[in-house]
Amino acid sequence: MTLREMLRRFVRDESAQDLIEYGLLTLFIGLAGIAAFNSMSITIGTWYTNSNTSVNSLWESPDPAGGGS
Repeated sequence: MTLREMLRRFVRDESAQDLIEYGLLTLFIGLAGIAAFNSMSITIGTWYTNSNTSVNSLWESPDPAGGGS
């Protein structure tokens, strides 16, 4: 079998085509998931920071003299 015949057979062989397609699909879904996770983590971090700031602004420190109500 010559190199040319081997290359011709390799190009025409479709037995592993579905595995390659599934691999590419998995890669695409993984990359999309990473992109979505990065976007969501920034949004969630901003929301948490804003929420934390709002909660801390509601707290009043106690009177150091102990006057109380």
